[in-house]
Amino acid sequence: MQVVFERGVYLPEIDLWLDSLRKKDTSLISHAHSDHTARHLRPVLTPNTLLLLSDYLKKSDPIPLSYHEPLDCGKYTLTLYPAGHCLGSAQSLIQSKSTGERVLYTGDIKVKPSPTNEPLEAVPCDTLILEATYGRPKYVFPDQDQVLSTACNTLKNWLSQGQKPVVQGWRLGKSQEVLYHLLSQGFDMVVDDGVYQIAQIYQQAGVKFPGELRVFDGQWPEGAVLLCPPGRGMTKAVNGFRGLKVMELTGWAVDGSRGWGRRGDASLPFSDHPDFNELVEYVRRVQPKEVYTVNGFPELAAHLRGLGYPAVHLDGRRGEIQDTGFQMKMM
Repeated sequence: MQVVFERGVYLPEIDLWLDSLRKKDTSLISHAHSDHTARHLRPVLTPNTLLLLSDYLKKSDPIPLSYHEPLDCGKYTLTLYPAGHCLGSAQSLIQSKSTGERVLYTGDIKVKPSPTNEPLEAVPCDTLILEATYGRPKYVFPDQDQVLSTACNTLKNWLSQGQKPVVQGWRLGKSQEVLYHLLSQGFDMVVDDGVYQIAQIYQQAGVKFPGELRVFDGQWPEGAVLLCPPGRGMTKAVNGFRGLKVMELTGWAVDGSRGWGRRGDASLPFSDHPDFNELVEYVRRVQPKEVYTVNGFPELAAHLRGLGYPAVHLDGRRGEIQDTGFQMKMM
């Protein structure tokens, strides 16, 4: 099946868009992060993703599709499976009725278990379209429990010195997961209003946080940890407080040479994406006949070719291919 990557994934043989960033009549929305969404007329998405995007899609006519429930689309069926990345995130399996060919688009996935997300399921397929955010061999993360233990010990040390700890994580997904972990370790938490509102939706979907959720309203209780997204807004909000200590939780922390555009007193590699080794292992689990990688880095496709998989990286520039190496039917 032909695969085009240009501000989203397009399968021209069946006229299907997946995570298009341009408004379409119909497109899958794999999850609620803004780099995978647009205000499509009839978006297909999971009920929990619809909960998160209800205001954003209020002028749309969404098609909520539960996990494992096939949607009959004429020439093919579309079935969603948990992706583990954030609440409601989904992989999409497209199966041709005439040939039986199975095409799997992962969207963003997370392999490691999370207390706030539906766990990833490996879905066997013929063609795999894989997000390669950390598709470079140097991006290998340490054990997640070890990272969380280091984060907790660092925060306790800062609090014991009378400092005011700030933990930074993206507003949707990572912040709710981090909030759950820190509450479970007994930390007194205050959170950015946006993080709080999304946590409320998580609770509506059945996620139970092990502690009290409190909004940061300009008052910072003694001994509390502030959780907020990176950015100028929160930086301005906390600017008047003394003794600030900032912790970044991001997979990019394994790359000490990467420019951040902001400073953290501690940067720890906690991610809601797979590392390089986990991406390779996921390919082994689903056993595709061919692989297309999108976003991230072309090194993953090159590595997969070395393992015997026909694989190419799509860079999104008018359907061009980097590091081809195989005659795969492409636009």
